[in-house]
Amino acid sequence: MSQITIIGLGLIGTSIGLGLKGLDRDFVIMGHDRDHAAMKRAARMGAVDKTHWNLIAACEEADMIILAIPLDGIAPTFEAIKRDVKRGCLLMDTAPLKRPVAQAAEMHLPDTVHFVGSHPILPHAEAFQAQDASPALFQDALWALCPSHHAHPDAVNLATNLVQSLGAKPYFLTPEEHDGLAAAAVSLPTLISGAFMHAVSQHASWREIRKMAGAQFEQVTALPDFDAEALARMVFDNRDNVVTWIESLVGELERWRAALQAEDEAILRTWFEAAQQQRAQWLKSQKTGDWEPAKRIPLEQPGFLSRMLGLGGMGRRRNQEKQP
Repeated sequence: MSQITIIGLGLIGTSIGLGLKGLDRDFVIMGHDRDHAAMKRAARMGAVDKTHWNLIAACEEADMIILAIPLDGIAPTFEAIKRDVKRGCLLMDTAPLKRPVAQAAEMHLPDTVHFVGSHPILPHAEAFQAQDASPALFQDALWALCPSHHAHPDAVNLATNLVQSLGAKPYFLTPEEHDGLAAAAVSLPTLISGAFMHAVSQHASWREIRKMAGAQFEQVTALPDFDAEALARMVFDNRDNVVTWIESLVGELERWRAALQAEDEAILRTWFEAAQQQRAQWLKSQKTGDWEPAKRIPLEQPGFLSRMLGLGGMGRRRNQEKQP
């Protein structure tokens, strides 16, 4: 029987397990987490069939490995398992940046396994804890898939079928495209919240300003519930794209400042109206999942794991296959 190993049993990893357990399946789900309490919770919730405290033991028989761990843990995990991962195994991740993961996969993984970067896009995930894991977490969500240029077609198909089986919609991007978009959608808002809070709290009038601050201030300064190191890494690891967006934002702020200095209330009203309309449309699309069609990779086989696991037959990655 085939095995899927999920490394990291927080909200994402446990929800993936719960979603997979709901399928008509011919595979077992192995769970691993450095936190033994997380493994016990996932087993109690029925997200995994078994767990193992040892990373290598959890991975060595896996036909598919899904890493649902923070970005900074992925490269060390690849390094740790690279000599023991099964030939033909498919590895996926769920990290919010894709270029660093693709680079780590290229550096550490052997050419006898297959890697497809992925990122489930869950706008409200930060409101949930691991105990809120649900098989419905990914329903109608976009799930970015970022195959490397040498990814085997069967590996891409399997990753696509996994995403679809969990109720999500595949969204195909290159790692570079993904991180360019993520800079505006994730990294820049994080930086703005931190920079604004830092600027205001360092001002001489902060003791009085804070008395005036209400819901709007709270919304603008809200940061993801990560430690400071993780927040800095989120921005730093995508710094080239973030710098580009900072320059764009600075230019926009300068235009708004010029309008204020020119006492041009009409243009400010026009810009606010446009911003309100764009935000309303975005919120509607986010709620309904009604996005413009994304780039697609056609599926050669519509089945799921029962047809496609056993990737060992694929051998080496496509651009490294031996010539006859």
